[in-house]
Amino acid sequence: MSVFRATTNVNEASHDPSPINRPRPETAPDGPTEPIDDRPARHRPDRIAWLGVLVAVFALITSSIAVLAAWRAMTLVRLLATTPPLPVAAPAATPSSTFDVTYAQESLRVQVGCAAVLFVDLDEPRSNAEEKISDLRYDSRCGQDTPRLTLGPGAAAGAQVQNADTDAEGCARAIRNSPIGPGGSVEVRRGAVLCVLTAAAPASMALVEVTDVGRTGTAAMRATSWKVAG
Repeated sequence: MSVFRATTNVNEASHDPSPINRPRPETAPDGPTEPIDDRPARHRPDRIAWLGVLVAVFALITSSIAVLAAWRAMTLVRLLATTPPLPVAAPAATPSSTFDVTYAQESLRVQVGCAAVLFVDLDEPRSNAEEKISDLRYDSRCGQDTPRLTLGPGAAAGAQVQNADTDAEGCARAIRNSPIGPGGSVEVRRGAVLCVLTAAAPASMALVEVTDVGRTGTAAMRATSWKVAG
């Protein structure tokens, strides 16, 4: 009688682990074998070298700018040292150096009849002067009409001003800015002030103030004159 014996591999097969639990074979990892955190360490020397180059370039540019600024400063100093000083401008002429007083506070009195005319010369000065050399013409009025003053043939220009203390420069400015036009006249009243530029050679600038007005045909005036230079 024969005996059948099962092979041992049948019983051993039941003890094999399942395919799911079988250990996987070890494989070589992909990529570099060193840790990832160690890779930047290779680039640190390169970054330090580039930083050093940038610092050196910046220092070179800064030193070049400093040298250029110093050169320009030295050039400016040399230029100032070799340039002659500018001439000093002379001070502007004052009214006292342009006009010289010929007479001051000279009294003039006018006394004529109704509707009469009298001429005044301001170069001398003189009341009742000749018409052709006169600088002012005094026209008397009758009744309640006020006498008038107009420029005579000997006057080059004139203007009425508000202040009896006006100087020659102020008279020249008034004649330039607000002259008495052709046919113009000034009312003869106390406190009236006129500036008159005469046409004589040399010319004179006169300031005439009416100090008093009496009855018809009577008036008192006060005159100051300056000789016009040039």
